[in-house]
Amino acid sequence: MKRSLFLALLPIIGLGLYAAKVKSMSEADLVQANLPKIEKPKKKHQILCFSKPYGFRHNSIEIGETMLRVMGEETGLFEVTFSNDLVHFEPENITKFDAICFNNNTHIQKGMKDEALRESLISYVKKGGGIFAIHSATDGGWPEYVDMIGGNFQSHPWGAGGTWDIANEDSKHPIVKDVHGGKGFQLKDELYVYKDFDRADQRVLMALDMNSEVNGKRKGPRDDKDYALAWVKKYGKGRVFVSAFGHNKEVFYNPEILKMWVEGFRYVLGEIDVETNSIPKPAFNLPK
Repeated sequence: MKRSLFLALLPIIGLGLYAAKVKSMSEADLVQANLPKIEKPKKKHQILCFSKPYGFRHNSIEIGETMLRVMGEETGLFEVTFSNDLVHFEPENITKFDAICFNNNTHIQKGMKDEALRESLISYVKKGGGIFAIHSATDGGWPEYVDMIGGNFQSHPWGAGGTWDIANEDSKHPIVKDVHGGKGFQLKDELYVYKDFDRADQRVLMALDMNSEVNGKRKGPRDDKDYALAWVKKYGKGRVFVSAFGHNKEVFYNPEILKMWVEGFRYVLGEIDVETNSIPKPAFNLPK
C-alpha cells in the first residue's frame, strides 16, 4: 500500500478499531469509561432504586440499574439499594434513603395504591428527600405525585428511532453547563411530551429545539410548543430532578447525558445548590 493512501486511510481504520473496541465492551465498562470525574463527595449517600413498571416495561431498566451501580462505585457519591418491594416506602423505611431513583417505573399509581404509602412518599420529599426521575417515571401517577414530578406523559411524537435536536436552555446552569460545552446537541431517544406541565413550576434545563428542521417535521400536541426534557425543582424542602431521556439503552452510557445525570444526583442529594426558579423559554428555542 502506498504511504499516501495508507495515511489517508488511517482515520477510517482508527474509527473502525474504536467501534470494534466499543462493541466488545460490556455495558458496565461503557458507563465506567464515560463517567465524568467529580470532586470528593461530602459523604456517601444512600439511595433507593425502584424499577418496577406497572405498565409498559422498558428494556433499558437493567442498563439503568447498571448505570447506577457503576456511578455510585466510581464517584463515591452513593450506595444503591435495588428493590421493587413497596415496603421501602413505608414511613419507618423511606427515611433511610437520601434520595429515590425512579427508574422507568411506568404507571406507579397502579402499584402504589395504598394511600398511606402515597402519603409517606410525598411527605418524605416535602421534608427534604430527593427524587431522580428517569423517563417513564413521568408516565402516570396520582395528582400529588404528578405535582411533585412536574409533568405527566402525554405522547412521544419524537420516537426512539429518530435522532433529534436538543436545546440547552440554561447553558450556565451547573447541571448542564458542561454538556456539549453548554451548546445544543443531537440525541437518538424517545422524547416525551407532557401534560400537566407548567414551566412556571420548575427550572427547565433542556428542551426540544423547535427551530430544528428535523424536529419540526413532527407535530406535537402543545399549542405553546414548550417541550421540556429535563428540569429541576423544589418540592417543599425536597429536591427533584427529571430526565425525559432514558428510553434507549445507549443513553445510559452517553458521556454527555452522564455529565448531566451525575450533576442531577449531586443536586438531589444536597451536594450542590442550584437555581430552581423558573426562567422564560429562551428566544432561540421559540417556534418560528
